[in-house]
Amino acid sequence: MADAAETERALSTVAAGHRAAAIRLDEATAVDGRLRADGEPLTAERLATVAEAAVSEAGGEADARVRPSGEDLRPGEPVVVALRSAALGAPIARTFVVDGGGGWDRRAAVAVEMAHDAVSRVAESGRPAGRLVDEAVAELGAYGLAPGETPVARTAAGDPIDRSDETSLAAGQVFVLDPAAVDPDPAADRGRIRIGRYYVVTESGCRALAPLPTSLSPGAYR
Repeated sequence: MADAAETERALSTVAAGHRAAAIRLDEATAVDGRLRADGEPLTAERLATVAEAAVSEAGGEADARVRPSGEDLRPGEPVVVALRSAALGAPIARTFVVDGGGGWDRRAAVAVEMAHDAVSRVAESGRPAGRLVDEAVAELGAYGLAPGETPVARTAAGDPIDRSDETSLAAGQVFVLDPAAVDPDPAADRGRIRIGRYYVVTESGCRALAPLPTSLSPGAYR
C-alpha cells in the first residue's frame, strides 16, 4: 500500500512539470493557426521535454506524454500533458487550452470535475473499488460524454480498476481518478479533456493529495 506522505512528495515534483508546460503554453503565440514559442513551432515533443526537465529540476524523474502528438500544437485545441513519475505507479494528467472559447471544452471540463466530486463523495473505507469507476462514468454520461480509452481509475501501483472490482477500499489506501471525457460521436474529433488526481481513503471518506489547479487556462498555473 502506497504511503500518502511519500505520494504527496512525489506529486510535488510532478506538479513542477505541469506548471512548466502550462507556462510555456501561456507564453506561446498563435501564428497562422499554430502555436509558436521562442520563435519556433511548439510541438508535443518540445512541450514534453519542457515538462520532463522541470520535474528533474524539482528532484524527480518522469516520462511525459503529450496529446495530440506528432504535430504542431494549435490554439483552441485541448492539449493533454500526462506525466508518469518514476516514484508513482500511475500517471497524472492535466489538459490545457490556449485561447479557448468555452463551448465543448468547458462542458467537458465541468463533467470531469463533477466526476471527481461524485467519486470523492462515495469513496470511503468498505466501499467496493469498482464504485469509483461507476460514479465517474455515470457523471460523464449525464453530460452526454463518454470516457476515453485510458483507465478511469487506477490503484496506487498503476493497475486499472474495473467496474466489477468488488475489493473493498481501506483507510490509508491511495487510488488515482483519471477520467478523460470525449465526444461519443467519433466523427466529432474534438480531442479529450483529461484531469487526474490522487486520493487517499480515510476513515470518514477520502481526501485529495497535493492539490494542483485543474483549470484549462494555462495562465492559472503561474
